[in-house]
Amino acid sequence: MEGLEGEKMDIVESMGFGHLKHLSGQAMNKELGYWLMTRVNADTGELMAGDGREFTLSSEQVQYVLGIPKGERLVPLQMDDTNRVEIDKICRWFSKVEYGKACISIVQAKDYVMGEEVDVEKYRVVFLVVLLRMFLCPTTNFSSLASELTPALCAAEEAKQYDWCSVVLDFLLRRACAFSHSFDKDGYAVFYLDRLRWPPVRWGEYPRVKVFDKDLLKNVAEVDRRNSGDFGKTKVLVDVAYGEVYPRAAREIYPTESLTFAEEVENHIGE
Repeated sequence: MEGLEGEKMDIVESMGFGHLKHLSGQAMNKELGYWLMTRVNADTGELMAGDGREFTLSSEQVQYVLGIPKGERLVPLQMDDTNRVEIDKICRWFSKVEYGKACISIVQAKDYVMGEEVDVEKYRVVFLVVLLRMFLCPTTNFSSLASELTPALCAAEEAKQYDWCSVVLDFLLRRACAFSHSFDKDGYAVFYLDRLRWPPVRWGEYPRVKVFDKDLLKNVAEVDRRNSGDFGKTKVLVDVAYGEVYPRAAREIYPTESLTFAEEVENHIGE
C-alpha cells in the first residue's frame, strides 16, 4: 500500500479498499497472533479474552475494523457457467490455462501491482490477488493464491458491491479450526506443562509445540502422574504469560549455573 499512488490508488479506492492504506508499516507481534488463535472457538465463532469473557465474531466487526466493502452480493467461491470464461481469462494472464491445475503466482502479481503498466481491468484483478493472499485470506503457502479463492477474482470489477467481510470471517474461522486440530495434538498438553513448577524449557521460543519433543512430553507427563494413575501431582504456576518473562526467572541476583530442565526431570524420575 505504501507504494501505491496516483492512478493506482484511485483504482484501489474505487474498489472499496482504500482504507487499508492506514495499515502501511504495521505488523502484529507473532506471539500475540499465536495466542489469539488459541482463543478462537471456530465452532461457535467466538473469541475468548484473557479474563474469560467471550465475544461473538461477526462480519460487521470486520467492516468496522478494516473498512472493507460489505455489499449485498456474495463473493463467488465456486466456478460455474456464469464465471467460467472470466476465470479462464484471469488464469491466462498468469500463464495458467486451466483453473485448479496450477496456482496464481503471488510474485507475478506483486510485480504487476508495483510495475509501470496500469491496465485498469487487469490491475483490479491483480491487486485483489495480492490483497487476498497477503492480508485478507493469508495461508502458509507464500508463493501463490489459494486455488479456492480464484473465483473471487471475478468480483474485482464491481468489488464494492460484494461482501468481502464475510469472506474474511469465514476464512479466519476455517483456519482457526485447522489450527485447533493441529494444536490439539500436543498443544494443550504443552499449554499445561509450560505452567508446571519446573525450570522453563527454552522460554521465549515460539510456537511452544516445537520446544517439547515426544520424549520430553512423555517424561514430564510421568513426573506429573499421581500414584492413582491420574495427573496433577506437580504444582502449577498460575501467572505464566507467553511473550513475557517467565515468573520463576531469577531477578536481581548474580547468575549461577543450574540444571537443565531435562536433567531436573531425570532426577525426579529417578526419585
